[in-house]
Amino acid sequence: MSPSSVPSPHIVDLSAAFLLFAGLRDAASETVAVAYLDPNRRLLGMRHVAGGRDHVVVSIRRIAADALAFDAWGVVMAHNHPSGDATPSDRDLAFTRALAAALRTLEVVLVDHLVIAGERVASLRAMGVV
Repeated sequence: MSPSSVPSPHIVDLSAAFLLFAGLRDAASETVAVAYLDPNRRLLGMRHVAGGRDHVVVSIRRIAADALAFDAWGVVMAHNHPSGDATPSDRDLAFTRALAAALRTLEVVLVDHLVIAGERVASLRAMGVV
């Protein structure tokens, strides 16, 4: 099978998303990864942004621009907590709400925002934030 004929990952549930972002589990610094999905929840592309020991700055504008560039239907975002605690911070909650609202104006769905700490994962959708 040629590389162009290999189907992209199909992100249909939390376990598929967790596998997509598995590389974040053991990162020593906080890193954000954003996946852009088509209407069938197939991966169109990703962006990774590295940060510091306990925070990372990612722009809502950059995520929105990428979503438009990919003509994405949806976005799944994940970041790690190197501390080992997957509990979302107040900053995580506020950013997620603001991102969901901004994407909604572009008719793009924020499917989920995951906080990953080792083998633990917190889904902000499951928590009712998204």
